[in-house]
Amino acid sequence: MTPRIETPRLILRPLGPQDQVCVLQGLNDLAVSSWLSVVPYPYVAADFQAFQTGMAHPGQTWAMTEAGRFAGVLGMENATLGYWLLPWAQGRGLATEAAGAALGVHFAGGGGEVGSGYFAGNARSAGVLAKLGFAEVARDVKFCRPMGQDRPHVTLRLTAQAFGLSAYNLV
Repeated sequence: MTPRIETPRLILRPLGPQDQVCVLQGLNDLAVSSWLSVVPYPYVAADFQAFQTGMAHPGQTWAMTEAGRFAGVLGMENATLGYWLLPWAQGRGLATEAAGAALGVHFAGGGGEVGSGYFAGNARSAGVLAKLGFAEVARDVKFCRPMGQDRPHVTLRLTAQAFGLSAYNLV
């Protein structure tokens, strides 16, 4: 994948040490982290450093910025799309724009099917993923680490063909 992607409003770039304060702020807000499955809560500097140096690989994980302002994180590790946005950036179409760009690069490079999912009740993520062409393949229960409980979960898949036909690509 491409380490840096530009969209009309966003720059997706490798996650770096300069993002630590914003990531800690976002992931220590339960309005954000309660929709994520594996992030620790509370999220401390050591968690960020371990993620940034060990798992956030350029071309698979991006910091999303709008006009130089940190908005959130998007990842495509192991052909699985995941993302989160700070509250100020939510509800503005940024997740759709960022994910659409990353998926476009993935499929243009010959990448295969991509998975994703969301906890039941997360209408915003459900809407983003539907716009991108993801289709539901299963409903199950998944552990939400920040909440310390199992929660109903929806699992989705996206093919290159479905992405090419999605509403995102028709605008």
